[in-house]
Amino acid sequence: MRQLHRHILIAAGLALGVTAANAAGIGPGSPAPKLDVKTWYKGTPVKGFEKGKTYVVEFWATWCGPCITSIPHVTELAKKNKDVTFIGVSIWEEDEGTKIKDFVAKMGDKMDYNVGYSGNKTGMSATWMEPSGQNGIPSAFIVKDQKIMWIGHPMSMDKPLEEIKAGTFNLEGFKAEFEKQAEATRQQMAARKEVAAAQKLISEGKTAEAKAKLDEIEAKHPAMKSQLESIRFALLAKQSPTEWEAKAKSLAASKNPQSIGTLWMYAMDQTQKDGDLESGTKAMNFALEAAEDKDFVVLYYGTTFFNTTKDYKKALVLVDKALNLLPSTQYKDNKELKASLDKMKTEISAKAQQG
Repeated sequence: MRQLHRHILIAAGLALGVTAANAAGIGPGSPAPKLDVKTWYKGTPVKGFEKGKTYVVEFWATWCGPCITSIPHVTELAKKNKDVTFIGVSIWEEDEGTKIKDFVAKMGDKMDYNVGYSGNKTGMSATWMEPSGQNGIPSAFIVKDQKIMWIGHPMSMDKPLEEIKAGTFNLEGFKAEFEKQAEATRQQMAARKEVAAAQKLISEGKTAEAKAKLDEIEAKHPAMKSQLESIRFALLAKQSPTEWEAKAKSLAASKNPQSIGTLWMYAMDQTQKDGDLESGTKAMNFALEAAEDKDFVVLYYGTTFFNTTKDYKKALVLVDKALNLLPSTQYKDNKELKASLDKMKTEISAKAQQG
């Protein structure tokens, strides 16, 4: 499910690094933590930050679609800024076999700067990303004179890099905005921990306590309402299938995008181990009916759901509809997504003919 979400987030360009700092962490104006690169795969190893010099430290992973998209842009910036040292650091993955080495080699001139590996959740993930509240990649840090000046998405660092080099960057202004976002992110992280606690109660069969916890979370974090409704919807399926189906029909009838999302997300969750494929199929069909072939995301997940459940004929109909709708959506220029859908269609067509 998470892999599927990641793919559509890639397509939508939403998987961006979230800029925030935790209370005892680092941020704009802080001394840059030390470099901790275990293995260098390209360029010249960088031992540390020198006074008076400017550096870009970019965090990425081989599995990260947005990282792959932004890497050529980082290369172009490196070519334009010869006086800046660019360092790409792989994190949040294991350096198994030659995986990272092969990835860097395959990128070739598209990844033309110093590149290394720092660890999964260790190394610079622990000393840079976590203390600054960065919970998404790609994420870039601009360091000047051994001080962090800017943190954000690599695709957005052209102007700040230019200003930092020229000495015109408004560090205090950026720091104030950074801290404002930090508090919002701290609240989100706290809410997610509480949601995890509620889900644990559900898994332990403590339904009444879980419901009370969900109500408590919604009162404290109103912005979480949509996610909490999805959890309540899944809980209802276990408690009363009849009431669940009535609720599912009501969600579909509303034609509300969030309600439709609750349906297809529930369906996708049922494709996991010990899921209920019968209710999942009902939920996905309700979502498709409500979306009336006008919602690309629903068609995408419908294709994936019925491919997973081996209803290849239905999956083939849906992938065709998704491909036809793609040129009129916000994802129309996403070549990776188009290639993925074409590949899915080829594979599903072959399975449909065999079955």
